[in-house]
Amino acid sequence: MVEKESFVVEPRPSSYAHKKPAVLIIIAFIAVLSLQWLWQSQHDTHVLTSPPHEDKKGFRWEDITPSTSLEYHQCFTDFQCARLEVPLDWNETIAGESDKVAIAIIKRPAKVEITDPRYAGVILLNPGGPGGSGVSLMLTSGQYLQLLLDSVPQVTDHLDIDAEDEKYFDLLSWDPRGVNNTTPGHGCIPDPIAQRNWISQNNAIGFSLEDEDVFRNVYSRGRLLGQTCANVDGASAVNRVNGGEHLGQYVSTANVVRDMVEIVERHGEWREKHAKALLSRSCARSKDAAAILERTAWQQGEEQLQYWGFSYGTVSNSKAKLGLNHTIGMKTDDITPTQQLLGQTFATMQPHRVRRMVLDGVVDGADYMGNGWLKNILDIDGITAAFAAACFRAGPVLCAAHDARGPPAILATLSAVLADVRSNPLPAFHDAVPTTISHSDVVLLLFSLWYSPLFGFPLAASAIAQLGARNGTALAALKASYAPHICDLPAARERDTAGAQIAILCSDGDGHARGDIGSQDAFRAYLDALRAQSPMFHERWAQVRLPCAGFDVRAKWRFEGAFGARTAHPVLFTSQSLDPVTPLPNAAHATRLFPGSVLLETKGLGHCAVSMPSVQGLLAVREYFRTGELPPNGTTYEVYEGPFGERAEEVLRTEGERRVADAGLRLAGSLFEEIMGSIWSH
Repeated sequence: MVEKESFVVEPRPSSYAHKKPAVLIIIAFIAVLSLQWLWQSQHDTHVLTSPPHEDKKGFRWEDITPSTSLEYHQCFTDFQCARLEVPLDWNETIAGESDKVAIAIIKRPAKVEITDPRYAGVILLNPGGPGGSGVSLMLTSGQYLQLLLDSVPQVTDHLDIDAEDEKYFDLLSWDPRGVNNTTPGHGCIPDPIAQRNWISQNNAIGFSLEDEDVFRNVYSRGRLLGQTCANVDGASAVNRVNGGEHLGQYVSTANVVRDMVEIVERHGEWREKHAKALLSRSCARSKDAAAILERTAWQQGEEQLQYWGFSYGTVSNSKAKLGLNHTIGMKTDDITPTQQLLGQTFATMQPHRVRRMVLDGVVDGADYMGNGWLKNILDIDGITAAFAAACFRAGPVLCAAHDARGPPAILATLSAVLADVRSNPLPAFHDAVPTTISHSDVVLLLFSLWYSPLFGFPLAASAIAQLGARNGTALAALKASYAPHICDLPAARERDTAGAQIAILCSDGDGHARGDIGSQDAFRAYLDALRAQSPMFHERWAQVRLPCAGFDVRAKWRFEGAFGARTAHPVLFTSQSLDPVTPLPNAAHATRLFPGSVLLETKGLGHCAVSMPSVQGLLAVREYFRTGELPPNGTTYEVYEGPFGERAEEVLRTEGERRVADAGLRLAGSLFEEIMGSIWSH
C-alpha cells in the first residue's frame, strides 16, 4: 500500500463565494453563531435543500399491491416505486407456509432506455445503518449519485460511434427487512407519543457515564429497550410473525443478501419484458431488434449485482421537513457503520454474482458478527487532532476557535469546554424556553460533525468558541430545531422503525458475546476498553450495542462463516485516511480477504470517501462501474476541498472534472444534512 501522507492543505478563498445561501436546516444555528457570512463564503452550494419529493398526486406505498415481479409506479415526481414480495423465511421448503415481506423499492431511471446500447444496467445503492432507509438515500442523494456515475449529464439523441462509449445506469435502492416502508416493520415502542417521551428522557439523562447514577440509569434503560424490542406480546405484538415467531428472527444480513439476489433477478425479468414492450412499439430493423433482445435477455439464475454501498446514518426530523409519509422514525443510533458488512457478506455468500461492487467505509466483519464493536473508533481522536491543526492553519478569520499558540492550545480549550459542561451544564434559552447544554449534547454534536469535517469543522469551531464563553444560545437553538416533536409524526404512524437497527445488529451478532455486557460490571469493562481508544467519544459509542444485553432473539439464518472469496469481478474498497467509525485498516484488511480487490484511499477526513471527495477518486469509481477497470491497489488521491475552505493539491483540468467536483460536493452536502437532522432524535 502506498505510504500515507498527512492531510495538509492550504487556505484559499472559496470559489463559491458568489453563490446564494441554500442550507435551510442549519441557517438558524449559523445565524445565532453570527457565522452566516462564513458559510456563504465557503459552502453555500455544497449543502442544498433537498429537492421537492412530495408527490403532488399523493403517492402512498400502501396503494401499491406487492408482487413477486417488479411492477413500477411513478412516485415522488422523478422516481419509480415498487413493492417486491419475498418469503419471510427463505429456507421454508413448503410453499406458502411462510409469511411474506413486501420490500419497498425505489428507482431513479437511467437517462436512456434499456434498448439503447449506452444503457449499462442497474446499480443497487444502500446507506448502511443497519436499519438505514434506501428510499431516503435515493430521495436526498440520488440525483447527485447519478450525476457522478453518468458519462455526461445531458444525453444526445444522436448515437454516434463515440457516444457508444457513454454509459448510463438505473439507480435502485430499497428499505431492508423491518425498515421504514418495507412491511412488516420492526418496532420497539409503537406508540408515537410513548416513543417521543422515551427519546426526551434519553436526552435529559444523557450519557456522561462517569457519573455513577447516570451509568446505572443508562445501562438499565438500554437493557430494558432491548427486552422491549424482543417482546411479541402487548404493544410489541407488531413484531409477531408466522403465528407467534419474532420478526427479528428474519431480518439478519444473510436474509438481506438473499433479498438482493431476488432484486437483481427480478430486474433481469423486468428488463427483458420491458425491452420486448418497447420493441413492439418501435420500427427497429430485425437485425437491431435481435441484438437488443439478446442484450436485454433475462439471465435467469445468473443475474449479477452492481452495487455501491455507503455506511451512513439516516434521520427522522429532516424527513418530516421534506413532507414525506412513512420515512420517519430513524434515530441518531442509526449512525453506525455496517453497510459494508452487507457488501462483504454478499461478496462472500454470492461471489459469482459480483459484477461491480464499491464498498465505502468498511467494517471489520468478524468484529461485527462477534458483536464486539471494538474496531470502529480507533481513529476518531485523530480527527479531533486534525480539527485543531486545520483550525490553526485557517486562522482567526475562518476558525472561531483559533488560538495563536497552536493546535495544542486549541485542543486544551476543547477539553476545558467538555470538562466544564460535564461538571456544570450550561443554562440557556431559545424563544423563552429554558434548556441546558450538557456534556452529552456537546459530545453528540462533535461526534456528528466529525462524520463530515468538510462542513462540520467550521460549525464545531463556532460552538467551541461560544461554549468557552459560557454562551449556550446557539446550541439551544439547534436543540430546539431538531428535538423530536409529536407533530412531526403522521397520525397513521404505528411503528418505531428505529427498532430495526436493534433487531438486525443484535440478531446478527454472536449471542455468546453478549455476556461481556450482560451485567453492569461487564459493561463497565467494555466501556474501559473503548475509553482506551477514545477518551472523548467512548461513552457515546458504548451505547450502540447496549440494547443487545436485553435482546435475546436469535436469527434463524445467520452468516457464521469466514469472510472472503474470489469474486467474479474484483471489489473496489474506498476509505478516507481518517474515518471516525470505519478506520482505514479495516478496509486494508478486507481487501486482503477478497483476492484481486483494490483499496483506494482518499487523503481526507470523515466517514466514507464521499464525505470529503476527491475528484480523481470519484472518476476512478465511475470508470470502474463503466468498464470494470481498477486503479492500482493502494492508490491515494488528494481531496478537492478541505475544511475552512482549504484547497488541497488536486487541480481540476477539464469541464468534466469540474462537473464531478460540483456533484461530489453536493452529494457530501446532502449526506451532511442527514447527519445534522439526527443529532438529538435518538
